[in-house]
Amino acid sequence: MPYYNGRWHRYSESERRDYGRQQQELRSQMWHKTWISKTGLKQYRNWTDSMIKLFLDGKAENSGKIPAYRRTLIERIEKTKKFQLVMAARVAKQQKEQKVKM
Repeated sequence: MPYYNGRWHRYSESERRDYGRQQQELRSQMWHKTWISKTGLKQYRNWTDSMIKLFLDGKAENSGKIPAYRRTLIERIEKTKKFQLVMAARVAKQQKEQKVKM
């Protein structure tokens, strides 16, 4: 149970749980300002495993419980011409697959 400014006895159990959730959300937001995980790259930035291996092989840092990449590194890589060509090919392939499904 987290420490509540020395006044834990003044709060109900539901208030303590809510406070804990709020603190966890704040920690999560701060982490995501600096870091992005492999899962985040795949879900939110449309990367693939092969793209991660090609551009980020061995560059993962220990950012707590999971290895992750600095957002500044990701943004720098996404600006390169080579990456943009690979991503354009990926998007074209995805659009082609969507047309086939329809």
